Formats: sequence, structure tokens, C-alpha cells
Amino acid sequence: MDCLVGLKEASTAATTTYTITNVNSMERPYEYSKMGELEIGLKQKLKEKTKLGVMLVGFICSCGLYEFGGVFWMTYFNPYLQTAVGLSSGDIGTIVLVAQITDAIANPSVGILIEHLKIPLFGFNFRKKRGCHLIGSILMTTLFPLLWMNCSFCNTELSRVVYYGIVAAVLNSITPFMFLPHLSMIALLAKNEKQRLIFGGISSFGKQFWGILAYSTMWLLIGTDKNDENLGQLLGEKLKIASYVVSGIGVICTIVFHASVWNLDENKTDAITDTDGGVPSKSSMISDLKTVAKNPNFYILGLLYFVCRSELSLYNVYQVFFFEQTLGLPKEAVAYLPFIYLSFAGIGSIAVKPIVKKLKPMPTFGLAILAVIIAGIAIMLQPKQYGNVVILPVIFVSVGSAIMYTLSLSLTSSLIVRLRVSDVAVWGAFNLIDRILFGVLFVVVQEFRPCPTSKSCCEACSDFYRYVFGGGLVLFALLAAALILSTRFTGDVFATSRGEDYQTKDSDKNQLKLEEVVENPIVDKS
Repeated sequence: MDCLVGLKEASTAATTTYTITNVNSMERPYEYSKMGELEIGLKQKLKEKTKLGVMLVGFICSCGLYEFGGVFWMTYFNPYLQTAVGLSSGDIGTIVLVAQITDAIANPSVGILIEHLKIPLFGFNFRKKRGCHLIGSILMTTLFPLLWMNCSFCNTELSRVVYYGIVAAVLNSITPFMFLPHLSMIALLAKNEKQRLIFGGISSFGKQFWGILAYSTMWLLIGTDKNDENLGQLLGEKLKIASYVVSGIGVICTIVFHASVWNLDENKTDAITDTDGGVPSKSSMISDLKTVAKNPNFYILGLLYFVCRSELSLYNVYQVFFFEQTLGLPKEAVAYLPFIYLSFAGIGSIAVKPIVKKLKPMPTFGLAILAVIIAGIAIMLQPKQYGNVVILPVIFVSVGSAIMYTLSLSLTSSLIVRLRVSDVAVWGAFNLIDRILFGVLFVVVQEFRPCPTSKSCCEACSDFYRYVFGGGLVLFALLAAALILSTRFTGDVFATSRGEDYQTKDSDKNQLKLEEVVENPIVDKS
């Protein structure tokens, strides 16, 4: 057994050096041996960071197809059906409600499927999340263009309602195949509250990134068109082209995602740790749903998730009408203003972590809510003759909504870990709540729209969109504030996020120095 037995000292007036002698009488500098260990450690660390970086690229790509296509669905489907297809507001509400209900039912159903799926394909075994993502990607890239095609055999309004209703319902039932695997990877990859917040921010950033790319595509298609076509004719032509772009992006994203997470072990439960030892459950999804159903925080965070998602959905659904019909902005405004919105939303997603580190999570959430309220009030008071001033409230609502959504994702991931339940069970249930409630809300709003059968906007419609758009943002922001304050769970999670995860305490630093002293023997000259 080797041990330290000797010491040779050589001193000069300027410096003092030490050499450690081994029992084998072979002298070698202690620092030299540590250099080799340091080099190995750096290589290992670089390898791990590279692997994580590749997975993060795949994580962002995993939401690429449904987010890229979702922008066109949420932003342009309503005005497309009204102005290009010529459906009434009531018919549009029916189509969207059917699609939302289908989506709501599909979410928990796909969640159950993920728990038991095993697909042998081309000699490979695509299990669970990756298998579902592959199925959804293939179906979405194939069927998405049908949503924007003229129905050649639809000669009546009823036949058009049936056609677009069926296509929208099928596409919405496919979305959970990609959406749930993406969200569930937050709990799989993150190891603590800090990392869950980071991954929530990355997920929110990915949402904004693909949205920016989608609006850039529409801006290019619409902004370069110099014809005096109305918005309906323009959307009818350009959305067909955009649908093929969506399919192409979907193919690329699918390849990148599966290549980056090819070796990821979905059954590895020790990847998730927490201060209270939370690990994912191995029980069935049904039993996990029974577990979370007994916890009041499940309902509060489910409603918070709905509010934060619906705030984004409300903005996307009615922004085209508000910009083009209420403010009378040029037709390319329906592309460049959404582009500005998502650009700043991406900045907000990236800025969540440093803001939280500086201000603590709860004040950050409060400031985000305040920003949305200010934006909503400004939108309701926006004078038509100064239409471009709307850029300021757009920036406010984009940053505020992105921060709110990111923090809600972080809270939900924390609930999943602390209850030790299946991630897809919780996300499936949350999306069921979100889809049904927003579908009902959309139908109600559509029923109150003035001039329900008119393709163009009447004077009453102008004010209607103003107050639905701005007032809805204010209402959802206030509901989010009430939900945050209604449970101690948010305070406990945010307190944990602020503590050991974001900063190293002095006692921890001292302990680290002590450990270094034990590992690296230093000889006392005395």
C-alpha cells in the first residue's frame, strides 16, 4: 500500500516548493499527477455537456412540428374559415369546439398509450415517448396540408363544416403524440427545481422560436405580394404554400429529435432526484391519476396552466382580426406584428432564469402579470389613427405571457416529481382541462360576435375585437394572480428554486474548501 513518507524542501529567498516522495522511492511532483486527473475530468465533463447539448437540440426540435403548425392553426384558421371559406362565426365555433374536445380526449388516451407502447420498426424498438412522437410526426406531416385545401366536393355550407371539422379533429388528436413526449422530457432530463425551471424556459423558448420561424414564413409570403387582394383571398393562396413548408420542417425536426435522443433511457428513474427524494412512479397511469386527483394543488396548477396557455391562445386567435380590422393596419401587419410578439416572447423565455435569480420567482411572476394587465388595458384604449403604437403593448404582453407560461411549466414539473406520479398522466389531464375549457370559451365568444355571417368586419366588430382581445388578456392575468396566491405549494416550490439551486451558500463554499484540503494534502511548513 502506497503512502506519503517523505518530504524534501528546497527554498530560496523568493519561493518555496515541495515534492512528495512515494514509498517506491520514485519522486514525482504531486501537481503532475493531479494534472492528469484534471485532464480526464475535463474531458469527461466536456463529453457530458456535449451529450446534454445534443439532447437540448433534440428537445427543442421535438416541439418543432406541432408548434410550427400550431401557429398557423391558432392564428390563421379562424380568419381563413371566415374570409376565405365563408363560414359563419357560429359554424367556426362549432368546428373549433369539436377539434378541442377531440384533442382533450386524445391527451389522456395517448398518455395511456405511451405507458404501454412498443413499436418494432425497421429492426429498431421505438418505445413509449419516442414511438408516439414518430407516429404523430408521420401523420401530421402527411395530413396537415388538407386543412388548407379547397374542398372540391363541398357544395353546401354544411358539407364544408363537416370537412373542416373532421380534418381539424383528426389533426388535433394527433398533436398529443408529439406534445406529451416533449413536456414529459422536462421531468426526465431535469434533476432539481433549478433545472426544471431551465427546461421550462427552454420549452417556452422553443415554442417562440418555431413561432418566429412560422410568422417569418407568412411575412415573406404576404409581404412580397403587391396585389390588392383582400385578406381572405390572400390567406387562401398563401396558406396552401405554408402548409407544405410545415410538412418539410416536420420531417427535419423528426430526424434531428430521434437522432439526438437515440440512446436516452426512458426507463431510467434515478435521473430524477429532488430535495425530498421524488422519483417517477412505476405504477399505472390510472392509479397515478387517482393519486393526483386527491391533491388540491393538482386542480389549482391545472387551472393555472389553462390560464397561461389560454392567454397565449386568445392572443393568437384574435390578433389578426384586431390588427387588420380594428386598427386598419396593412395586410402584412398580420405577419410582422406576430413576428415581433414571438421575438420578444423568446427573449422573455431566455430571461426567466436571470430575472428569477435576481428578484425571486414570486415577484417575477407578479411583474409578468402586471405587464400583461398593462398591455391589455393599452390595447382596449388603442386609438385607430395611431395603429403602429400597438407595438409597445405587443412587447409587454409577449414578455409577460412567456414568463408566466415558463413558471407554470416549472411548477407542474415540480408537482409531478413531488407526488412521484407519471408525467404523461399529469400533462394529459392538464391538456384535457385546457382544450375543453378553451373550446367552450371560444364558442361563447363567437356567439356574441356582431355580423356573424359577414366575411368583412362591420363597425360593431371593430370594438368587439378590441374588448375581447384586450379585456381577455386582463382577465386571464388576474385569474393567474388569484391562483398563484391560493396555494402554499407555489411558495414552497419558489422558495426551493431561490435557495440552494441558484446560489451557493457560504457554508457550502467552506465545506467545499475543506473537502479539497482532504483530497489534496498540503504540508504545513511548521
